[in-house]
Amino acid sequence: MIIKFQSEDSGEFVMLSHVAEPLLKMMGTSGASEGAVSGDDLSVALSRLEASLKHRDEPPEPGADEEDEDAEIPVALSTRASPLLQMLRTAAQNDGYVMWRPE
Repeated sequence: MIIKFQSEDSGEFVMLSHVAEPLLKMMGTSGASEGAVSGDDLSVALSRLEASLKHRDEPPEPGADEEDEDAEIPVALSTRASPLLQMLRTAAQNDGYVMWRPE
């Protein structure tokens, strides 16, 4: 499933639910595929997400895959969270909102 994020102060973007739901839980929400944050909850959600990401990501382990040109390079969750972090920051600065729903 795809989750679409929207805010009046930012462009929309989509994330696959297996990436979006853990990020939403890190923000302190239920992790449901539909919801919104606004007001003081934006700053709280942003702080929780940043703190969780800081302790979560680890650098990829070196191994035999480094020599394989076709091997997939894992993408850190903090990298995947970048558009959401930016949207939360912008909405918090502009006293806006961030909402999400299945697409």
